[in-house]
Amino acid sequence: MSTSLRRSRFSGRAVELDSMESAFRDVSGGRQRSFLLGAEAGGGKTRLVEEFANRLSGRALILKGGCIEQRESALPYAPVTAVLHELVQLRGGPAARSLVGAEGARELAWLLPEFGETSQRFDAGIARARLFEVLRKLFEELAREMPLVVVIEDIHWADQATCDLLRFLATRLKKIRIMLIVTYRPEETSATNALRTTIADLSLSEGVEVLTLPRLQRAEIAVQLEGLLGHPPTPAMINEVHARCCGIPLFTEALVDASGSLRKDFPGSLNDYLLKSVRDMPAPTAKLLKVMALGGPHITHALLRSLADKADLELAELLRPAILAGILVPDDDGYAFRHALIHEAVRGDLIAAEKVAIHRAYAEVLERGAVSSYRDWHSVALARHWRGAGQAENCLRWAWQSATEAAATFAYADQMEMLKLVLAVWPEVDDAIEMIGADHCRVLELAADAACWAAEAEQGLAFVERALAEVDADRDNEQLAALLLQRAVMRQHALIPGEIADLERALDHAPDSTRLRADGLGQFSRALIWRGEFDRARRLGDELKDLSERLDDEEYRMEALIVAKSLDMASGSYHIDALWSVVARARQAAIGRVEVLAGAALLQALLETGKYAQLIEVGPAIFARTVEFGQARYIGAIVGSPLCRALLALGRVSEAIETCERMAALDPLPLGLVHVLECQAEIALVLGNSDRIAVAARSLRSLPPGPQVASRVAADLLRFGIESRALAGDMDQSAILVRSALTHFEKQGGVSWPLLASAMRVAVDTNQKDVARQFADLAARSQCRNAVEEAERLGILAEMSRSTGSDLGAWELAAQSWADLSQPFRQAYALMQAGGAAVTAGKRAKGAGHFRRGADLAHSIGAPLLGNQIETLAEKARIDLRDGKEGGMPKAPLGLTDREFEVLRLLAAGQSNREIAVNLFISSKTASVHVSNILSKLSVPSRGAAAAMAHRLRIVDPA
Repeated sequence: MSTSLRRSRFSGRAVELDSMESAFRDVSGGRQRSFLLGAEAGGGKTRLVEEFANRLSGRALILKGGCIEQRESALPYAPVTAVLHELVQLRGGPAARSLVGAEGARELAWLLPEFGETSQRFDAGIARARLFEVLRKLFEELAREMPLVVVIEDIHWADQATCDLLRFLATRLKKIRIMLIVTYRPEETSATNALRTTIADLSLSEGVEVLTLPRLQRAEIAVQLEGLLGHPPTPAMINEVHARCCGIPLFTEALVDASGSLRKDFPGSLNDYLLKSVRDMPAPTAKLLKVMALGGPHITHALLRSLADKADLELAELLRPAILAGILVPDDDGYAFRHALIHEAVRGDLIAAEKVAIHRAYAEVLERGAVSSYRDWHSVALARHWRGAGQAENCLRWAWQSATEAAATFAYADQMEMLKLVLAVWPEVDDAIEMIGADHCRVLELAADAACWAAEAEQGLAFVERALAEVDADRDNEQLAALLLQRAVMRQHALIPGEIADLERALDHAPDSTRLRADGLGQFSRALIWRGEFDRARRLGDELKDLSERLDDEEYRMEALIVAKSLDMASGSYHIDALWSVVARARQAAIGRVEVLAGAALLQALLETGKYAQLIEVGPAIFARTVEFGQARYIGAIVGSPLCRALLALGRVSEAIETCERMAALDPLPLGLVHVLECQAEIALVLGNSDRIAVAARSLRSLPPGPQVASRVAADLLRFGIESRALAGDMDQSAILVRSALTHFEKQGGVSWPLLASAMRVAVDTNQKDVARQFADLAARSQCRNAVEEAERLGILAEMSRSTGSDLGAWELAAQSWADLSQPFRQAYALMQAGGAAVTAGKRAKGAGHFRRGADLAHSIGAPLLGNQIETLAEKARIDLRDGKEGGMPKAPLGLTDREFEVLRLLAAGQSNREIAVNLFISSKTASVHVSNILSKLSVPSRGAAAAMAHRLRIVDPA
């Protein structure tokens, strides 16, 4: 397949690489190992081999050869010839000939002229046996020098002789330092008996392992896309590529154009490649594939039988070539295209006349009645096929029916798509209003509502604007108010200004004592709570409560209670049992909207009060309900955020990462994306990954600057900037941001405890005593609403003591407060500081205990940077954490040699390579090598970052 694709970042395949690395260790020890590496076309076989070869650089001789696709017959020994050619290129002809002697060289000359004159051949069987033995001898000689890796790619195109040679080598090179890697496409195994036999024989040989590469998962595609784009892809792009490419790495590369955008069509080479096997099909099979392409990626056997008007066995014979060629994959009730891109390519290859005829055929079959196991809704399929057949009236009738059915099952995205069809054919149907019983403006209103719940804000706002242009504001106040409420909620989630003005205007037009006004009061109250306007929100909440009683409406009684309890949370009064009760009542009454709102408030209350275990127990079920009610994109990330943070607080980092990935996969609107990016940065902070914190901060900064979360995002950006710059060793920039945080608090008139904690720590680290004192004063006078904020305050006040000499009691109190909340990361940090304070106070045994407990906690949750900090402080105090003893000089920390540790101390003191060389009586070049090794072992990019880490780990005393 010819293509000019750019190189993407290697992603996934960690398990396979580990297996290959382990096998190579066997090879280095003198045992032959082989791999059969299977993956579908574009699945990453070659890329995996390249990555493995790069890892072996300098440790093995690697020779590669590949089979070539031939129309008539395969070239004999083509991959072996390529291997020999590569050997000659590396070693030269004379050196290569010397490995096998004169007679052996004559045999190999039949494959490659560079080996000299050919031998005389009288018997083909004897000649082949001699060739096999010469190749065995060649590989043995090469393996004596260093481990040998021979790669044979694409044996599905191999000739019989090459297959026989591979079987021979797999059985005759047992105690030799050689690894054979053979790649193939599993879907091609049905092509020839030779390939099936070869794979079966090789897989049964001693030392052979079969690896079948799975398709990439969503998170792995995200990594691949980030490499192609040079920045993190949006959740929407990841989802689209995952859906279209089905996890095939090559297809992902092909879909991204030079500008970083996704192609809606395909590069010519990819399109030809996808259609090649289809065009090779017998004419009746190719015709059937065209019919199937307009039915969707999957079509049931029952429907296809009706369309083709064929008996089962006759239909099976038509389908068999496409199944054997890997175009179709059968399942229990029908057939699917193996790749979404194959389906797209076949569909895109149809001409207009074919499309109209095929759509009509589908519609006529479906009009006879529902087809068993049809995977699309019957009415949806009819609407789409009548549209494709150019029958507007039939399309309108079925699209309206399917939109009604979709709304009843919370399938808001489907409802929106069907209403878009209604709007598209509306001008073509004279009596549209009579047919569906609704006017054009009402259809637009319904489409906007569906778009809102489906989190398609851009489309929803466009529907609202069109409807507002049609509505008669003087006659229909209620419809105007409903449209304004829809626009307000979409502006909120898209972080667009104007939400409050819409809500105010909507209440002005909403009639008293109506459910519509109750909707507006609840929505307005929540918007004000987001902004921190609690007094105004309380007045509206009280009005909602009164209105719910007048209407005698249980739904709005519960919503008023949610508003009241959310306002109580803002003042530090938590009514968790009451929120539990609302969740249960809403579920019993089958009011999904209120159940999700109550669930979100409940999870936030559990998070703020530090009840993490309880949150983790109920959070997944509440998150699942957002999916059941079709609100996952709308509110799923907001519901998932407390769950992710609770997992992280308890040190369950891998589960927090999985939850965050699920949140991102929802492709939330900007308001939900704020929660996703916050969680990504928090996870990176625990892992000590400054780059990932900075990436999340950049993404957060790129969101619309909506007033809904302006203060919150400003605090996030300051905190993440302070932390990422400090971790990267840029303490000057971090110190500047600390002072910006002080200005932020003065402007806001309130406190963000996480920001205050980060700013206080770095203020002390950078010796800004005046700023630290102002932070301490702010913490002392600020109200703590819950135990988590009280723990933050204790930690901040303990940090203040570091500027004059750490207060052991303050740090022990802070550590205990985090222990009471089951927050191991924060507890470990406080224990580290308590350990240092204890040693300074001469209480070495107590200090050793604090260090030991802190290090154990840090490593148990996968926070290596914090663990290394604790171990380094302990070693500086001559406390050995490994056996609990204290005494002699410890070994160098962080995996450094003693000399590298000495170099790091001097580097952290600001010395140049020349100064380090003079002090240690070594050359400047040697000092430079030590510095390079230090940067590699510490995984830092620069001398400044290494010096900052040394100061952070207390390897050197602060100036």
